[in-house]
Amino acid sequence: MATLGSLDLQVRPLFRAALTTLALCGLVALGSRGGRWIDPALLGYLMASIFAIFGVAYRYWEWVERPATWMYMRDSLRMLASRRALAVLPRLGLLALDQIFLQRFIEKRSLKRWGAHALIAWGCLLAFAVTFPLVFGWVRFTSEGLNQDRYQTWLFGLPGGTFPVHSFLGFLAFHVLDLAAVMVIAGCVLAFVRRRQDEGDTATQRFDLDIAPLLVLLAVSVTGILLTVSEKAFEGRNFQTIAYLHELSVIFMLLSLPFGKLFHIVQRPAQLGVTIYKAEGEREGRQPCKACGTPFIRANQRRDLEALFHRLGLDAARHSEGVHHLDLCPRCKRRLLAASQNRRLGGAFDPFAAVPLEVEPLLDGPSGSPQ
Repeated sequence: MATLGSLDLQVRPLFRAALTTLALCGLVALGSRGGRWIDPALLGYLMASIFAIFGVAYRYWEWVERPATWMYMRDSLRMLASRRALAVLPRLGLLALDQIFLQRFIEKRSLKRWGAHALIAWGCLLAFAVTFPLVFGWVRFTSEGLNQDRYQTWLFGLPGGTFPVHSFLGFLAFHVLDLAAVMVIAGCVLAFVRRRQDEGDTATQRFDLDIAPLLVLLAVSVTGILLTVSEKAFEGRNFQTIAYLHELSVIFMLLSLPFGKLFHIVQRPAQLGVTIYKAEGEREGRQPCKACGTPFIRANQRRDLEALFHRLGLDAARHSEGVHHLDLCPRCKRRLLAASQNRRLGGAFDPFAAVPLEVEPLLDGPSGSPQ
């Protein structure tokens, strides 16, 4: 039977995800003037978006509940609430530019990998930034009075600026999703080419984690482009059929968002806190190994890991008074393991003891020595 503690770990993420979804529904109701500005043609997208937000929020809160994740999250929040926040915020801005927008950590692995990842990430973020406000009714376009050549923008029920329909701004407003679709298609094609050329990726890739997300993104992008092609080049021929296919592919992508590889879009910003945590630990200094004296572990990491060991019931990881398993560097831990094995075996460890008799001649060369 599940214990009370395990039930709490399951209920808390559900409760927080429900609160997050209710808060979103409140913002939708507020921004759309009680739902009056929600486009009925977008109701399917709206329901799928709300379900995706609930799934993403549940998985995110469940991820935060993990002891190691909460350790980083807690220290990041403490840092932002302390006096050093003003000194840390500029560094956070630079890290966000480097790791989220430029994504140079991928460029170090492969230029082709970085190009595919950047095109897909920026295309998806651009599409989300346009689609969600439209679906939630936060952004709306109407004609400026009786003037059919100018559009009026509305943001959360408040009037924004106006622009000519046939201006560059108007063209960009109507075709920004096409631009995002082209970026995603180019990124997916580049990703498929790289995966076919890279034997390591070909051997380790999985269809559900690596191939299926690319196919879903391609389906969404291609059907979105076909809507514009149908309208501009074929006078709306088969527009309704393509619209249904596009809506179906978008809904499938949104429903799979909490459970697939695209979830790391939500997780990635938390990496900034981990980087700051490591930098603060380096500023505080590294503690030496209590066996050989080599500095190897950051002081803040040492304190938090001991608390984490205690929370996970690993208090037996103490070798003697004042010497914890965390106080030994990796080299000394390997030496300790070898010494322990030697004591238990009484020095009688023979690596060839389990070799079958019929294989033993293969271990000896012509002179009787190992080959």
